[in-house]
Amino acid sequence: MAGPHPVQARLRPLVVLSGVAYLSINSQEIPVIMILIADSSLTLIPESIKKIIKRRELENYYIKFYGRFFDIFDVNVLPTGRRCIVRDPRYGRPDIVHRTILSVTDHPLFRSGIVRLYMHTLDGKLFKFSSRVRPPRNYVRFLGLMSQLLRRGWVGPSMDRPLIQEVSTPVSKLVGDKEIVILLDERGRLVDPLSFLAPLKDIDSTFIIGGFPEGDFSKEILEMVDIKLSLYEESLSSSTIVSMLLTYLYYLYRW
Repeated sequence: MAGPHPVQARLRPLVVLSGVAYLSINSQEIPVIMILIADSSLTLIPESIKKIIKRRELENYYIKFYGRFFDIFDVNVLPTGRRCIVRDPRYGRPDIVHRTILSVTDHPLFRSGIVRLYMHTLDGKLFKFSSRVRPPRNYVRFLGLMSQLLRRGWVGPSMDRPLIQEVSTPVSKLVGDKEIVILLDERGRLVDPLSFLAPLKDIDSTFIIGGFPEGDFSKEILEMVDIKLSLYEESLSSSTIVSMLLTYLYYLYRW
């Protein structure tokens, strides 16, 4: 008689709820899935912007828009005529990072510890998220939290028990430890996602999602990639992409 499916062997026994059988996930026995939000548009206000716009004027833009000043760069606070001073279109969109983080941390695969979340910023910082973190849903509160994070390197109950913390490991080493690195990109291979992902259930893998509005990934990130995968024929928001990916993975691991 054939033994259990190799993935089922690492999952808890079938549980029946309302007549439907499903597999209860045991995070201790499943390979690690790492989500890396790369080149994230989450930075302090660049010096290049401060040289063009005086601090008092910049503060007034933020106060008018959000009711208070944040030192997180958000291009949305600038009048339309002044946004041309931002030379790199990837900068100044922390709202994209906020929505993408929420899409990951809300997911049961993250809360169960199977998915691990890291954020790499445009200025090269790398942050690790605890599975206990519940980021603010309110965007203004999120900006305040991220301001603390970028300034002191951690947020949470204490430095010894951070919910998000900066790590000194180079992103290339963090990603290089995984058996396969997949970049989610509309220019990647458009294939049946369930068939593509099924063989990855038994290995540690990294999925890279862009944390910026337009443009391309940095050379540092592109050099780590083994495969580029597309989930749709056209461009999608980062939050949509990661939600689709986690839903496919959840289906593969659980049902």
